[in-house]
Formats: sequence, C-alpha cells, structure tokens
Amino acid sequence: MIDNHNCHICLGIPIPLSVQALPRTPPASFHHLGDLSSLQTLKDFGEEFGVPRDEIDHACNLASGPADVVVILERPKTRTSHEYGHPFPQFVRCCKTLWAVDELIRLATNSARSIHTVTVLDAFSFKPKLPNDKRHILDERCHQLLAEILRAKKPKVVIRCHRDEYRDPWMKQFELPGEEYKFMRTELRISGNHKTVLLQSFHPSVAVNNADRRPEYRCLLIYHFITAFAELSGVSQLHKDAEEIRQLCTEKGKRDSQELSSWDAPTYLTKALKRRYGGLQGGYPVKLAGSSEYEVLRREAKILSKMYDWLEYLAGQSDTFGALGIAEAVLFLWKENFKRNPLYKQVTTLLLFRGSKQQGWFPTANHKLPITEELSKFQISSPNFPGWMTMGLHSPEIFEVNKRAVVCISNALALEEGEEVGKTYLVHTYCLVACDEVPDLINTQNSLVDEYIRTSPLTQLSRALKIKKLATHCTLLAKIIKKEDYCLDEPEEKRHEDLTLLRVYLQQLISA
Repeated sequence: MIDNHNCHICLGIPIPLSVQALPRTPPASFHHLGDLSSLQTLKDFGEEFGVPRDEIDHACNLASGPADVVVILERPKTRTSHEYGHPFPQFVRCCKTLWAVDELIRLATNSARSIHTVTVLDAFSFKPKLPNDKRHILDERCHQLLAEILRAKKPKVVIRCHRDEYRDPWMKQFELPGEEYKFMRTELRISGNHKTVLLQSFHPSVAVNNADRRPEYRCLLIYHFITAFAELSGVSQLHKDAEEIRQLCTEKGKRDSQELSSWDAPTYLTKALKRRYGGLQGGYPVKLAGSSEYEVLRREAKILSKMYDWLEYLAGQSDTFGALGIAEAVLFLWKENFKRNPLYKQVTTLLLFRGSKQQGWFPTANHKLPITEELSKFQISSPNFPGWMTMGLHSPEIFEVNKRAVVCISNALALEEGEEVGKTYLVHTYCLVACDEVPDLINTQNSLVDEYIRTSPLTQLSRALKIKKLATHCTLLAKIIKKEDYCLDEPEEKRHEDLTLLRVYLQQLISA
C-alpha cells in the first residue's frame, strides 16, 4: 500500500530517488528545564490576555517539543481558521500549514521526528491578524515572549519561516533577508556561549495555500527542512539542485484557482507528463472560434484519448519522466479535475508511485508515444466486421448492450452503403433510428464499463486505461450523433465516418 511514509511522498507530491537519499536520522534529543519553564511562560502570557483555554493548550502542545530544533511560524489569520476544539493530532491535520510542517519534519528525519517532537512557535503568539482584534496584544510583547522562550530553550537550530521585523532588540539578531525564497544561514551566540544556527526559509502556507498549483514551492521547502535537520548531524550544505527549483519559484503568476474545463484539464495533464516542467506555461488552451459543436466534441475525444495513452505509457515506464511534472499532474490536474473518474484512485496511486521512482525532479530522456495506426473507415474490410464476437471483457451485461449497438450501427451503414435512387428517405430514416437508439445504448454501456473498471487492480491498470479510452470515444461520438439536427447538419460522408468509427471503438472495447 502506498502512503506517505513507505513510498516517499511528502506534501502530497512524490519524492524522486535523488532526494530520498538526502535525509539523515538526527541524534536523540531530550527535554531540559528550559522546555518546561518556557511552557509556563507561554501559558501565563495567554492567560494575561484572556486567550481561550483550548487555544493556549494547543500553543503549548506545539511548543512542547525538545529544544534542539525550533520552527518559527507566523500567526493564523483568524481563530476560526484552526480547529481548536479537536485533539492535537486532528488539530494538526485540519490546518494545512501545520500538516505541512509535520510532513516536512517526518521526511527530513526519516520519520524519527514529527511536529509532536519539535518545538513550533508563533512569532505573534495569540495575536490573530484581524483589523478588529480585541485582545490588543502589542507586537513588542509577542516578540519579548519569543525572546524569553528562545533564551530558555537554547535551540541548536532555528528555522525562521517568516520575514517580519522584530520589535524586541534582542530578537533583531534573528532577522535575515529572505527575498526570492533564498535559504540564508548564520550562526548566533545566545545565552552566554551557546551556538545557534539560524536558517531563513519561507512560510509553508505559501506552498500549500497561496501557490498550491505550483509544486516547486513544496520541493524547495523539502530541501530547506532536510538541510535544517542535517545541521544536527554536522552537515550544513544546501543541495545544489535546490537553486534550480528556487528559480522556478521566483516566476510570478499561476496562483489563481481557475477551474479547468473537460477540454483543458487533460491537455495540461498530458503536457505535464510529456515535457520538462518549467513552472509557468502560458495561458490556458482556448477553443478555436468558429468550430462547430460536433468538431468540439471530436477534438475533446482526441484530447482525452491522448491523456489516457500517456497514462498507459507511464504505467509501463520507470525513472526518466521527472518527478516534478508528475507532481503537477497528480497534485492539481488529476486530483482536482478527475475525482469522478472510475480510475481516480488507481491513477492517483500510479502517479505517486511512478513519481517516487524517478531519478530526479526533471526528465532525463525525451518521451514519445509509440506510433499507432489511426483508426479510420478504411481499416474495415466489411460492414459486418464481427469484432464483438470475441469478448475480452468478462461481463455479459456489457457484451449484450455492446452487441445491440454494433448491430444497430451496422444496419444503418449497410443501408447507406447500398443506397440507390429512391432509397434516400429510407437511408435517412435509418440514420435517425441509429442516432436515437445508439446513444442510449452507449450511455448504458458507459455506466457498466465504469463499474467494471472501478475495482481494477493496479496490475491491470494499463488494460483499464485502454478500456476507459475506448469507452470515452464511444461516449463522445454518441453525444455527436444524438444532436437534434445531426442527420441534417452533417454531410453523408461525415455521418458515415462517425458511425464507422463508433462501431470500431465498440468492437475494440468488447475485445479489450
């Protein structure tokens, strides 16, 4: 079973092999008196300003880890943005920022540590970012509290995940420039001769909230946290690949929540798999002006078909695609736009699994789909091509519906191909009959096919993707011929081609 801890997934994206080798298990860490005294200081501060008990308790839970590593975050926007009424583990899972910190710590320490065993502090404790804040806690008081806790804990490493200025003079030494997501490092002497390594990162909320469609931010945070916890083992070098990822993060845009259409989503998913990830890729695809509704559906069928071809191709490949493009495909394009797809869970697992088997974030080879002969009416040697006589799908229900649709189309094509003078009305009648009956049969078949492949095991995913691709072709062609004026609008040659292709797809589907 694939999960975050045995298949190298962090922040919802797959981790390539080159990054899997970087985390170090840190040495054991133990609590000391400064940890206990700092919790009492935090509690007293909250009570002084009338902060609700559940909010104080969770602040203390976050601050209760050992003192060797301290993560400094910035205040939540509102109290309601956190589920304070839940137990601490659920409280963490319900907040995307805290969930991200937990994920990063687990990855960076080979699961030896988590948010439960690391000190996490707020630079503005108990001071929500509200214009009508009634607590009236001054920034100076918050920063004085932070200074008192840091002096008591004496951390070895501080990961500063915000860039605000401190109003306390002693805290000024913890300010580092952090423009353009640069990872800065310096060493401080606090509480006498105690050495603390200060690292400037950026807020995890940027990666999981503000720019959740840009996986490079998550990648960069992963490098930052791996480097931070490696300090405990005496290693202080940011991996060289982090700079290329940082450059991607500096590109502006693509943070909006625009929904993609059934046309756009598969186009971008295909691009994510086949090309080198480059952050921003321009605007969303625009449908050609003046295209008929029939051409739009035919184009959509080709786009979806190509997406399934690439997913099937990925299922048979291993380590040369690059994890970053796959991360974009699974994190945004697939998970957000294909939740109703019967293969949703299987494809999600495929993308995560294949992503974690890549050598690095970027492709190491150019990929092209194997050349396959395009279906056309010229491939059919007989109008009574008996493809449905060979049943590959072990489903009598699908077989019977499929057979009825093939027979109906074959009858209509036989009349049209044998047309003579005086039979035009009869041919038109059979066209109408086919266009009326066949779409209903296809809809029934599609529902049965979805149920059939929904429980397909991963070992048969390639076959299930091929079946879904063929069923999609059938569905979209059925939508075309069901249009009210289809038999009048479309020329005879195009009607013949549509019905012929539909029959071929039906025959291939039942034989898959």
